[in-house]
Amino acid sequence: LTVAELERFHRPRLEVLAAARPDVLALETVPDTDEAVALLRALRGLGVPAWLSYTVEGSRTRAGQPLEEAFGAVADADEVIAIGVNCCAPEDVADAVAVAARVTGKPVVAYPNSGESWDATARTWTGRSTFAPALVHGWRASGARLIGGCCRVGPPVIGRIARTLGTG
Repeated sequence: LTVAELERFHRPRLEVLAAARPDVLALETVPDTDEAVALLRALRGLGVPAWLSYTVEGSRTRAGQPLEEAFGAVADADEVIAIGVNCCAPEDVADAVAVAARVTGKPVVAYPNSGESWDATARTWTGRSTFAPALVHGWRASGARLIGGCCRVGPPVIGRIARTLGTG
């Protein structure tokens, strides 16, 4: 889809969410720069701040764009109060966070998956969790200020993250 088509798709949904008067919207699991730009265009004028988080693989978006380019595309958006990554492997977070912080200067969010993989054919999670609460020290050192978990990261792990960071 084009950026304009993506914007037309997202705008009505964001309008409904904005009407509920949230403190902040999470524009999350964004796979590429075009969708991020479309989301920001759709968000403009709604009067609600948002954070935007890409889903990444290594040093690229899921669509293959370099993270510097992806974060740069949204760095100047006034509506975006934080930026970062989610729904990715825990091992990919620290480097992505460092790029987000350097390129945007905004607070950075980081909430990866457990590290297991989704097998769409078998419709099941495979592998084992590589999520270790000790990793969060590296994420924080790289610039993450809002830290949590996404797929397959439940309350027990979130509690360990909080204790690791001295907040729980």
